[in-house]
Amino acid sequence: MGATKSKKFKRGLVLVLIVCLVFLPGCWGKREVEELAPLMGVGLDLGQKPGTYLITLQLAKPKQGGGTATEIDDRTFSVEVSSVREATEMAYKISSRIPFMGSLKVIVIGEDAAKAGFNDLIDFAQRFSEFRRSMYLVLAKGKAKDLLNLKLRNGELAAMSIKSHMEQGNSLSSFPTVRLGHYLTVLGRKSTAPIIPVVEIVKAGAEGIEYNDGKEGEEIQIQGAGVLSGDHLADYLTDKETKGYMWLENNVNNRLINTMDNQDSDIHFGGQVLKSTTNYRLYNNNGTIGMQYQIKTSIAVDEVMGLKKQLSETEWVDLMNDAEDSFAKVIQKECDSSIQKEKELSLDFLGIGRHIEQRDPSYWKTIKDQWEGKIKDFPISLNVQVSIHHSGMSGSSVTTNSTGEGEE
Repeated sequence: MGATKSKKFKRGLVLVLIVCLVFLPGCWGKREVEELAPLMGVGLDLGQKPGTYLITLQLAKPKQGGGTATEIDDRTFSVEVSSVREATEMAYKISSRIPFMGSLKVIVIGEDAAKAGFNDLIDFAQRFSEFRRSMYLVLAKGKAKDLLNLKLRNGELAAMSIKSHMEQGNSLSSFPTVRLGHYLTVLGRKSTAPIIPVVEIVKAGAEGIEYNDGKEGEEIQIQGAGVLSGDHLADYLTDKETKGYMWLENNVNNRLINTMDNQDSDIHFGGQVLKSTTNYRLYNNNGTIGMQYQIKTSIAVDEVMGLKKQLSETEWVDLMNDAEDSFAKVIQKECDSSIQKEKELSLDFLGIGRHIEQRDPSYWKTIKDQWEGKIKDFPISLNVQVSIHHSGMSGSSVTTNSTGEGEE
């Protein structure tokens, strides 16, 4: 009797599960990957007609069985429209595949659009449900259209190459990595000026770079940044000023650094940052509020240039002390250049006002309405401490002049 009830219970349970499966929602509106054209990059430029924009869309068409950059067909085209929505409509009309907006990786803002203001265009990116706030924002020196239509030597789509550069940014820590969500957060603070990295086309012979391997195409690099007043490009930061910004933002994870600009010594050092921490504190000097940055960095020495003789152990210790001072001077100069740029522009891209608000909210309330006018005179100091934690695999080198065993 018990066995019969158990069988009926199991049958009933199976029947209920089957009914549930029938009514579960499924992928009724699915779209096969082969039918899609993933959107990889969008470029924003001003159009020729007043009130219009030149929107460049870079779509990818993966080849069947392909998985590398050279196995992706490039579908890049530009349309002059009055809104981004109109551009997406054109994409549906032109493309033989269904454009998939959720794959967007990079928004490239052309120089003319950056100077004129581009928040109306960015507004669509934050509202449209398929777009993600993790996409990268970059500025183009010149036209965004020209950058996205660039033929790269490795055959990679320009948008994908920019994405790869941004993802590898921590390896150099020489430019900021800005995603849409971060840009919108900074923009909402009002006291802080947004900053966006700059992408440039590198031609053979420029920047000391040569490539004569017979491959057609060019290269790109991310160097420097643009400072915005609201959504308008105010000025560019040099590579040195951008590196200073990275130190002050506590955003240096790895850095290659050398002391070749130090004219006080014939011996120069090259190294890699192992760890860096930047803190800040407010101080009150007889009623004058100021801020001090405190940077602590550990560096591994990779190169010693200009050393003409082998050193004793004591001399080597003294030399590494000199290296710490030389590296500290490089960091100091980079930070000073960034602070000086902030004072010249009276735009707080370093976020000093935000730091004041966090440390002393009551004081911030008294100056926040006049903050842009106070930036140029606000006292800022630096305390840079460098420690050498690794000075190479060898205490001496056969590349320096020496005497002793083994010399002929």
